[in-house]
Amino acid sequence: MYPPPPPQSPYPPPAAPARAWWRHPALAVATLVVLPPVGIALTWLGRWSRNRKIVATVLSGLWFLVLLFADPPPADPAADAEPRATASAGAATGGPTARPTPTGQPTFVGRSLDEAKSGARTAGYDSVSHDASDQDAAQWDADGWKVCFQTPADEQPGGRPVLDFGVVRIDALCPAKDGDKVPWPKMPAVTGKTFDEASQVLARTGFRASEPRSAYTDVTLPEDVAAWKVCFQDPRPAEEVQTPQYQTAYLSLTAPATACPPNPNTALRPDTGGTAAGNDEADGSTRDGGTTDGGTTGGGGVYYANCAAARAAHAAPIRSGEPGYRAALDRDGDGVACDR
Repeated sequence: MYPPPPPQSPYPPPAAPARAWWRHPALAVATLVVLPPVGIALTWLGRWSRNRKIVATVLSGLWFLVLLFADPPPADPAADAEPRATASAGAATGGPTARPTPTGQPTFVGRSLDEAKSGARTAGYDSVSHDASDQDAAQWDADGWKVCFQTPADEQPGGRPVLDFGVVRIDALCPAKDGDKVPWPKMPAVTGKTFDEASQVLARTGFRASEPRSAYTDVTLPEDVAAWKVCFQDPRPAEEVQTPQYQTAYLSLTAPATACPPNPNTALRPDTGGTAAGNDEADGSTRDGGTTDGGTTGGGGVYYANCAAARAAHAAPIRSGEPGYRAALDRDGDGVACDR
């Protein structure tokens, strides 16, 4: 026997409430893709099952992160075409990027090594360098060297052509051929010339400056020495002068009507007693005597007009009792003259 069916109500079942438009599943799915935060909110307000809501939230959140951190597309599609073409060419040649193909060997002679290396790399060449002089120095500072010679070298692994740069220091002259000595200029002979004439000759040689000195230790130079005669010179004639642009030539002078001394560091009128003081009428310059400052010379007939003359004679410092010492040169009175 089966139980009797339940009694049926004489009234029709109540109608289901109308669904709001914002709870429509299609709207929720669309907003999950276009506006993930809004779509997630609509999903949880809708009538989806709890599991579906969780899955939709996770997927929409991941999609939102992709949109947030992805690189924006280029404004000009043509701007992106060149990098893509370069990358494709690099992949075809087995390298990360395409290397420029050399179309002819460029010339970098006369340029700095730093510029030559950069230019060679841009032109598709590797480069090496060596000292073009006989010194075989290392080129650790590429901007301090210049290219004198350029020759092709053996290719490096990978097939790129190589340029070998023969270089010298920026301030040096290029040798006649690779590996020769740098042709530094020789000191010209200027003895017998006036200071003005000698200075012009040395300027053409490349000297930074010419400095006048008195050929006699007891003669003080006047302000204008253009017409004074050169008796001695440093560097000496025919001596090799390296980097003359950084050097000063020292010229020992005497008055036009005065003969040159036989040797440097000689007094025109030696004063052995140390008491003379006055004017030298032979050249019109002034000479200090040995006792005009209240001191005495050290004896031996040696007299230095000032500490510069003593240093030029390689006599400084001068101690009390030694030839050439006098109190005028001992400014601090410690018994040692020209010690500073």
